[in-house]
Amino acid sequence: MSSSQTSIIQSIYDERSPNYDTSQHGALAEAYIRTAAPREGESVLDLACGTGLVSFLAEQAVGKPGLVVGVDISPGMLDVARHKAQQTGSNVTFLQHDISHLSGVGLESMLPPGEEGFDLITCAAALVLLPDPGRAVRGWMRWLKPGGRIVTDVAARDVHVPSRIFKRISGDLGMGLVWDESWVQGEWSLREILEGAGLVVKTVFLTESFQDRVYSVADAGEVFERAVSSPMFRNFGDSGVRDEAKRLFVKRFAEEAGAEGVLVDEAKMYLAVAYKL
Repeated sequence: MSSSQTSIIQSIYDERSPNYDTSQHGALAEAYIRTAAPREGESVLDLACGTGLVSFLAEQAVGKPGLVVGVDISPGMLDVARHKAQQTGSNVTFLQHDISHLSGVGLESMLPPGEEGFDLITCAAALVLLPDPGRAVRGWMRWLKPGGRIVTDVAARDVHVPSRIFKRISGDLGMGLVWDESWVQGEWSLREILEGAGLVVKTVFLTESFQDRVYSVADAGEVFERAVSSPMFRNFGDSGVRDEAKRLFVKRFAEEAGAEGVLVDEAKMYLAVAYKL
């Protein structure tokens, strides 16, 4: 990532870190473990590990003979993860680094002697944040042993109501989302990223919704205000654009809600499993 984008992503997740575990990400982490099925004794590299939701579940699965290393860019998220590890006696190692470029993070010293890489690499709810997802995954291949697997995901297209509406009014405002999710068009989009990195894709599927929210037209203004109070959409709340952004947001919300007057926000993901030959 560029230094400016790195700073933005860090600030977003530093701010979210105290309440991150109360979101739907706990259910997503459980889905990751069910899908990845880490086995006793395996080594796991959890990229964008955040507060350790996937890392700690993976540690339970691989047991004492196994190894789990978590890497994240956010000091705030890692502070939470390390505090939880200290409280529970976990042996997960947490490292701060940009997962777009893993060189220099010191993973060589983490692997057991003679191992060519990790058995499993996970990256939950973060691929879309990377400026060049395909390039990042190609870099991760260096740390995956032959026969090892990668499990990763992106949010399904247009399922998140505030994000969808902000994206659709952004052109009128001359601005955009913090990250580019335009490449996400369906399950096949994620498959292309992984196959382009030289992986063999076993499956890509649409998950169940990990959290449903129902918004009514009457609440559109409140939905806007709540969204722009979050670092994810704060740029739409800047003083120079706020009033027009809110007007367009409420207008678009009403158009999409139609006669029923409601929109449903579903936390669904495209989840993939791929292998290195």
